[in-house]
Amino acid sequence: MNPKTVKMLKKRIKKIDKQIEKGTLKTYPIEGLKDRMHDLQEKRKHFPHNFYWWLSQLKRKIGDKYYYCKCFLFHRYNVVKAKTLPPTWVDRDLLLLHASFAIFCDVIENEKLLENVGWDHTEEIEKMIKEDWEDKQSQKINIILLQEKHREDQKLEKELKYLYNWWKVTRPERQEEMSKPSNWDYDKDNKYYEEDTDHLIRLMKIRSALWT
Repeated sequence: MNPKTVKMLKKRIKKIDKQIEKGTLKTYPIEGLKDRMHDLQEKRKHFPHNFYWWLSQLKRKIGDKYYYCKCFLFHRYNVVKAKTLPPTWVDRDLLLLHASFAIFCDVIENEKLLENVGWDHTEEIEKMIKEDWEDKQSQKINIILLQEKHREDQKLEKELKYLYNWWKVTRPERQEEMSKPSNWDYDKDNKYYEEDTDHLIRLMKIRSALWT
């Protein structure tokens, strides 16, 4: 059901409710008045809570608008700056590669992904092994799970470091070498293009880790 139809139905139901309410007041004036008084008392009773809720909602909306304006004017987080490319026209396939790794480097360098996330769980594992749990089976399962997490996180950290080093050191050296006319080779160029694609795929596979 589309939103417009839902809105019309809500208006219709509200209108019917008002008609019923008017009919009730005409038929049973005392009962209707009692209901009205009861509703009024309930509103008074919950007024402080409703008022503070309204204030908190207003504060949140103002805060959201302020944050939006601040980001729009001074720091647009939805804009990706590929500093490894010139500001002139570039083919979209190359832009995709550079934009993806620009985001990756931003997380590594500015959000300090490698420093702020705990990748090594050795101490936690040793501590859990030394603990004396009543439920030994549960302790054993938790140790195994933590060991698995440790292995996965170590593997992930290694991949992050490898990709960062490849983009910052290995690839620039390769590009510099290929930029010399005497070193350019068609087969090599195709090989390096495939290498770029392979590393872009590897980055996409670990994108779930790119947050702190």
